[in-house]
Amino acid sequence: MRSYPLFIGRRFFSAGSSRGGANKQLASFIALLAISGLVLGVALMIVVLSVMNGFDQEMRTRVLGVVPHIQLFKAGGIDDWAGLARRIEQSPAVVEVKPFTQLDGMLNFRGSTQAVQLLGTTGEGLGEGFTLGQGSVAYDDLAADEILLPRPLAEKLGASSGDSITLIIPGQFSRGRQALPSARVFTLAGNYQTHTALDTRVALVSLQTAGSLTGLEGRVGGLRVKVDDVFEARQIAYQLLRQLPEGFRFTDWLQSHGNLYQAIQMSRKLVGLLVFLVIAIAVFNIVSMLVMTVVEKRGDIAVLKTLGASNSAVLAIFLVQGAMIGVAGTALGVTLGVLGSHFVVDIIGLLEALMGRQFLSIDIYPIDYIPSDLRSSDVMLVALVALALNFLATLYPAWRAARLQPAEVLRYE
Repeated sequence: MRSYPLFIGRRFFSAGSSRGGANKQLASFIALLAISGLVLGVALMIVVLSVMNGFDQEMRTRVLGVVPHIQLFKAGGIDDWAGLARRIEQSPAVVEVKPFTQLDGMLNFRGSTQAVQLLGTTGEGLGEGFTLGQGSVAYDDLAADEILLPRPLAEKLGASSGDSITLIIPGQFSRGRQALPSARVFTLAGNYQTHTALDTRVALVSLQTAGSLTGLEGRVGGLRVKVDDVFEARQIAYQLLRQLPEGFRFTDWLQSHGNLYQAIQMSRKLVGLLVFLVIAIAVFNIVSMLVMTVVEKRGDIAVLKTLGASNSAVLAIFLVQGAMIGVAGTALGVTLGVLGSHFVVDIIGLLEALMGRQFLSIDIYPIDYIPSDLRSSDVMLVALVALALNFLATLYPAWRAARLQPAEVLRYE
C-alpha cells in the first residue's frame, strides 16, 4: 500500500495553492521565487567555483610554467654556469636548471616607444606556454641581430616581422660614473604569446646577444630553477644557497606573484561566501513558502488528524514536500551550473565580441581570459550543502503543521 504521507506530500508539491484569487497568486509567486533563488544560487556557486578553480589551475600551470620558480644570480655574472647547473640539478627537489641573462631597455619603432625587459635564455628555458606566431623564427634559431616580441607589444608598436627596431639600453655605472645610453638595431623575427603578463614587457633575444649587451661575454646573469613543489620554492632556494659559493642571491615566484596567488585564494573564499548567502536567502524564502502552505492547508491538516493521522505523519507530509522542492531546485541548479561552467569561456568570449572590449587585461590580471575548471567534488559539495540547508528550512514549517489542533482549526472553518 502506498505510504499516504509520501502521496500527500507529492500532491502538495505539485498542486500548489488550493485557493483562488490573490492568495493563490501570492503563494505561487513566493513558491516561484523560492525555487528560482535556490536554482540560481546553486548554479552560481558551481560556476563561480569552476572559474576560481580555473584561475588557480592557470596560475599553477600557465603562469608558473613561464615564470621561473627560483632565480639564482650574483654580481658580475656566473662563469662556470654549466657545471653549477649540473650541481644544482642533483638536488631531488629540482626539476631543471637553465641559464638566463636579462636587462631593461627601450624599444623605438617609427617614433613609438615601449619599455621592455630583454631576456636571453635557451629554448627549454622558456618553459611551457610560449606559442610562436605564424612565420616566426624559432627561439633557438635567432641570429645575433634578431628579436622576438610579444604579439600585444608588437601591435602596440605597429611593427611586423622583418621590420627594424631600435633598442635603447641605459648606460651602466663604471667607476662611479654613468655611461651614456647605447642603441642597437634589431630585426623583428616574429612574435610569441603566453596570454600572461609577460606579453606586455618581455622581449626575447639569444643568450649570447643578451650577454654581449650586458658585457657578460662567456658568462650568464643567473640560473632559472624549476622545482617539483612550487609552494616549497623559498625553502628549496635557501637550501641551494647553502650549497653554493658566497655571493649568490635568489628571487622566487612568491616575490613576484605570491600576492596575486593569495588574492586569488582570498577571492575564491569571499565570492563563495557571497554565493552561499544567495543560497541561504533562497532557503529562507522556502521557509516562508512552506509556512504559507501550512497556514493555507490548516483545514486539510485538521481533517487528516480527525481521520487518525498522527503528528509524525503530518510532519512527514511537509518534510516530503520540502524535500521535493530541495531536490528539484538543486537538480536544476546543478544542471545549469554544469552547463554554465562548460560554456562560460564561450559565453564570455561572445560578450567581449559584442561589447567590443576585453574583460581581463594582462596589464592588470595574470591572464587575459576567463578559465574554467569544473570539479565533481565541488558539484557534490554544493548539492549536499543546498540539500542540507533545505532540509533544515523544512523542519520548522513541518513541526508547526504537526502541532496544529484539529478542534481549534475546524471551529473557524
